[in-house]
Amino acid sequence: MSTTTTTTATTTLEAEQQPQNRLNGTSEFFEDVHFLGDAEGKIVIRSPPTFTNKLDERKYQKEHLAAAFRVFAKQGFDEGVAGHISLRDPIDPHNFWINPLSMHFSMIKVSDLVLVNENGQVIPGGAQHPINGPAFAIHSEIHKARPDLNAACHAHSVYGKAFSCFGRPIEMIYQDALRFYNDLAVYNRYGGTVISTEEGARIAKALGPTCRSVILQNHGMITCGKTVDEAAFLFIALDRCCHAQMMANAASGPGWEKILINKAEAEMTHKKSGNSSKMWLAFQPYFDQAVKEDPSLLE
Repeated sequence: MSTTTTTTATTTLEAEQQPQNRLNGTSEFFEDVHFLGDAEGKIVIRSPPTFTNKLDERKYQKEHLAAAFRVFAKQGFDEGVAGHISLRDPIDPHNFWINPLSMHFSMIKVSDLVLVNENGQVIPGGAQHPINGPAFAIHSEIHKARPDLNAACHAHSVYGKAFSCFGRPIEMIYQDALRFYNDLAVYNRYGGTVISTEEGARIAKALGPTCRSVILQNHGMITCGKTVDEAAFLFIALDRCCHAQMMANAASGPGWEKILINKAEAEMTHKKSGNSSKMWLAFQPYFDQAVKEDPSLLE
């Protein structure tokens, strides 16, 4: 795998860990992930790279998007042609990258990613493959409504769709759920398969101006983020939270009542454990694993 100069960015695992290639908000990132290093400050946790060239930034983001599909396959989030992850293009933010229709998540490479414009048309620059119509209807409206979010994930995961039938958010009954404290919306209707941007707009409206995730009643869930890493990890986390919630519901009864975490601890933990920096970092072990298992996904 080739590298670039340190003035742009490389995409090897080693380059992602180089301290000289950091975002401007490095100190803030380090505070968000609250790691411990050495007394001299030489030992630091890896953080997202910064770029002087938009093409390099696009390449890096597409590599993480391709890896996210591999991770979703490994998590069992694949089901036929259902499921999609989108990434706003860093060069033209009106366009976004998405997976081709009818390609298994476990096979997707960078070169398979499709670039779509705001009219739902596949355009040059990416793979020339058809895309999922409902995917465009949903993702295009989320990208329009939330310029602060650059990636969105939707898949028909078992626990996500099972929990969605309740049409309600998860409860704050364990630490990991606090990643979604006051950060999880519910779209409390089911309008059938999403075939129109009008339905996508209603989903985006349900997501609201601040939440990153939404439960789609009788359907499943969508998670979003500033980076595809953040959005992908939130999806993994929310699916597991749905699983844990249903297990807690099944076990609860007289003498085994659920205990909710109080507001102060919930707010503090959400800020420390659910912030965008922590979510980006949480996805990196999955990225590492996917690339190690099949480096060709970066091609």
